[in-house]
Amino acid sequence: MRFTKQSGWPPASQRHAHANSAALYIPGLAFHDPPGPLLVVAGLSGGAGASVLAYLIAATAARQSSGPVLVVDTGGPTAGLAAHAGVSAPRTLVEIAERIDHAEPVTGNLWAQGENGLRVLAGAPQFTVDASREAIQRVVHDARHAHALTVVDAGTLARPAEQTALAAATHVAWTLQATRDGAARARRVLERIVPLTRLEIIVARAGDGESRAPLRELADLADERRAPLVLMPSVGDTAGGRLGELAELAQVALQAIGGVLGR
Repeated sequence: MRFTKQSGWPPASQRHAHANSAALYIPGLAFHDPPGPLLVVAGLSGGAGASVLAYLIAATAARQSSGPVLVVDTGGPTAGLAAHAGVSAPRTLVEIAERIDHAEPVTGNLWAQGENGLRVLAGAPQFTVDASREAIQRVVHDARHAHALTVVDAGTLARPAEQTALAAATHVAWTLQATRDGAARARRVLERIVPLTRLEIIVARAGDGESRAPLRELADLADERRAPLVLMPSVGDTAGGRLGELAELAQVALQAIGGVLGR
């Protein structure tokens, strides 16, 4: 089974371009109304694979959507999205937001071009750059209005930028390791997060040689969030040109995620 546009990836033909982009904070972007979905991928523990999942979703969507797709990370010391994509953007989301904070012009190419036309807004790990929540919200606003789909790798939501992206999301993919420990850690985190009014999905990723959590335990966790449960097979690193192979391994899970995005 393969992804099709009917699987949920939003085609650009459903959006109407406006000649006037004055509503955008970042000049030079094509304005679309309504804006595309904003999917935030968040790991419920370290090593849950948020970056890999975010990239797989965005890269698959870029192959199927007739409109531009953007994948973003929020920087920080563990940023790894650029490595998965194989390209680095001239600036990161937080660096763009910082320029907005200082009323400096945002010009030039904002993202790098990845495989299948995927736009990548991610760079090397950062340790000192920060920006206000308002500026980050502005960048996210512009991204949604310029893309058929925007996917944000929000890591483990440890940084303000990640939490700001989550607050703006239309869809959230919570990812966890499909082990007993992974399910227990996920439950502890989600107990402290009020269920979102937007659409959520729980993605349980299998690991090599690990003792898996019982399916009933994972299903109960998803039921408590009123979210669909997607089981994703073990996939390795997306670096090294293995995107097609990994997407094939995870095609059923990716199709289910595309269906949620299409609601």
